[in-house]
Amino acid sequence: MKFLSPAKINLMLKVLGQRDDGYHLLQTYFQLLDWGDYIEYSLTEFDEIQINGEFGTLKQEDNLIYKAIKLLEPYRKVFQGVKINVQKNIPQGSGLGGGSSNAGTTLRILNKKWKCQLTQEELQNMAVTLGADVPIFILNKSAMATGIGEELTPYPINNYYYVLIFPNTGIVTANVFASKTLNRNQTPIELSDINDKSQWKNACLPVVLDIYPEVKDIYNIASNFAPIYMSGTGSTLFSSFKSETQALQFIEQCPHHWKTVLCKSKINQ
Repeated sequence: MKFLSPAKINLMLKVLGQRDDGYHLLQTYFQLLDWGDYIEYSLTEFDEIQINGEFGTLKQEDNLIYKAIKLLEPYRKVFQGVKINVQKNIPQGSGLGGGSSNAGTTLRILNKKWKCQLTQEELQNMAVTLGADVPIFILNKSAMATGIGEELTPYPINNYYYVLIFPNTGIVTANVFASKTLNRNQTPIELSDINDKSQWKNACLPVVLDIYPEVKDIYNIASNFAPIYMSGTGSTLFSSFKSETQALQFIEQCPHHWKTVLCKSKINQ
């Protein structure tokens, strides 16, 4: 059975400060989508780990899926190995949480298959050691996040159709957060304010537009047709619509060589 490993977009992202260890304190809203990677899990007779998928030059031991598996192994009650086939759709460096989603989905599914009996809170605490974006995929619901992104408050908003636009460039997150022009002293919004699209502002957007001209060009063109937002530290740009018809009209207005995806809000389960 294949499981959706959903992409996420950040409807807004504010930087509230910076910790002594260098991590930035954030407020962001994670909207999970009904589109992403697909992962198939099969328990094997031999105690081994097989991960198949298009991961470029990434070594298996550096894959977040592998790291998630190794975190779960001490808790398993079913002593079987696992074979994992990953259908990758989420581009690397796109700000959609592909690797984090793969890791979080793996923790959730193998916790059941291996009968580890870890609670959601225990899984989320485990997930944050892999990355600040991983816990949202344990929760598996759209939510407001604070702290470094791991303190989650589930809060569903109206369902939208989203058009994702993929510039042909990856963003180095460390470069964005290292920028001297990044505003690190922003004021958080109230939880209910996420329903107001005027609050969908990303502190990293000005930095990315300044550093990456490919993203800036697409942003400027697309902004002629609809309000445009950026997910995380980029590079994915997106717009939202109340109807599929409006979303398709937007896609028709965009240059046809742009890579786009039409998807919807993932319904909280």
